[in-house]
Amino acid sequence: MCSTSNISPSRRRRRNGSARREQRASKCATAFEQGACSPLQRHNITRRTLFGAAVALAGALPARALAEQTLARKSKALRDSYAIAIAEAASALPERAPPQVEERLAWTLIDNVGSMLYAGSLRRPVAAARYFAASAPGEEADVLTADLSSSQTGAAAAMAYLLHAAEIDDSDPRGELRASAVIMPACLAAAQAADTTGAAFLRAAGLGYTLQGRLVQSVGPIQGRGWMASGVWGPPAAAAAVALLRKRPPAEIAAAVSLAGSAAGGVFQYYFDQSDEKRIIVARAARAAIESVDLAGLGERGAERFLEGRAGLYRLFAGTNAPACETFTDDLGRLEGPLYLRPKFFAASHSIIPTLDGLQSAAPPDLDPASVESFIVRGNAAWSRIVARKINDFEPPSSRIGAALNFSFVVAMWLARRSVLPGDYTQETFQDPEIISLARSGSFEVNDSDHLSIEIVLRNGERILAVAQDPDRQAPAPLNAEQRVNKFNALAGSRLNERRKADLRAHCMSLKNARSMQDWVRHAQKLCSD
Repeated sequence: MCSTSNISPSRRRRRNGSARREQRASKCATAFEQGACSPLQRHNITRRTLFGAAVALAGALPARALAEQTLARKSKALRDSYAIAIAEAASALPERAPPQVEERLAWTLIDNVGSMLYAGSLRRPVAAARYFAASAPGEEADVLTADLSSSQTGAAAAMAYLLHAAEIDDSDPRGELRASAVIMPACLAAAQAADTTGAAFLRAAGLGYTLQGRLVQSVGPIQGRGWMASGVWGPPAAAAAVALLRKRPPAEIAAAVSLAGSAAGGVFQYYFDQSDEKRIIVARAARAAIESVDLAGLGERGAERFLEGRAGLYRLFAGTNAPACETFTDDLGRLEGPLYLRPKFFAASHSIIPTLDGLQSAAPPDLDPASVESFIVRGNAAWSRIVARKINDFEPPSSRIGAALNFSFVVAMWLARRSVLPGDYTQETFQDPEIISLARSGSFEVNDSDHLSIEIVLRNGERILAVAQDPDRQAPAPLNAEQRVNKFNALAGSRLNERRKADLRAHCMSLKNARSMQDWVRHAQKLCSD
């Protein structure tokens, strides 16, 4: 044994200190076992000791375990976002949409094809469709009802423009938005490129309509805040549908939806200026939906909380907090969205149509427009902000879209002609002195009613009161099959004979059985050809 007498003073101090530390540690361990060790006693453990222990522990953990922990933390962060919750719910959908949803979507397609057929007879929509098709050239998809083919993005934009061009496309009253203008074109283009089955196309479209409807249901119309609703809610809903068609994993669906959310927008000023860019807004929105899925496939990612975040869509466009996440995910397999869509049987702004429905019910069929002295529209302050100035300070329209958005002009045209269809909007109509005079006679008065009403004042002193027939926004829409067929026949009348019309309607109704969307569209194109 070595003698301590030969140990240097510094070494002796280190040895004695080590012995004292061991003694204290032993006492603390004994006391801790008895529950008497105070936390204050542990301050003697040095930083170096703690650091060494941490390094030793980290080194003891396998690298794979560390990677799994990191992945788990990231997955939890994603699960906290609405985007990943929606993506996971979409990925778990059944292979087919419910039968009633498939049938209603077939009727929706008939309505959309009719709108696009009519737009294809107009010079400007045809020119715009050609532009969008050529701006992203390719052979991935045909532009339905037009002799054009393009990439998915080009075809989606071209079809969206055609669908919305005549102001006769369907609506979802829960948000007073054009329901199909973004969803249907994006899904038609993507389904052709992926050559899915008809059932897969219908399921994806059902998802798009359902998400779009659930996005708007809690906040209602956002036009009063200055935004076109289809341009805001359409891109993320359509992106989810396209990603589902491509069978992308949940993380990629979430990325696509969030990227599409960053493309949301479209100012509502066109309503007041009677300008035409609303059909460009939906064309860009449909294109953005497909581009977002493409970019997500390349590894691009958007803001995970683009919906619910403090600078997300709900705060920005609706001025409120997002609803609970379950609003979008619970029972998603119902795919109920298409059941709420309402076709437009008048070529006018959605805000005007309930008033026309009320007039049609209340006004005598033999009412002479020359007997009308004036009309008064009444509604609450919310309505006043949207329509009062346009009625009180009437300006004659100069374009089809401007006319269809012009409350006084549409009411006057109905009083004069008992018809408000796309073919009624001509330069002759815009300059018709009887219609212009009637439109100038209108005025708006504020009351406390949530529903608009209109009072027709006759020259003999009599008055006809009609209340707007607003649909129940929270109730599914009736089918109205006969009216749908009549509308389709009227819109397609300038391009198809009666046999072609019937064959095209039957072809749409058989879509659920189609094995190839490419083949289905090719045959539809033959039926649509002049």
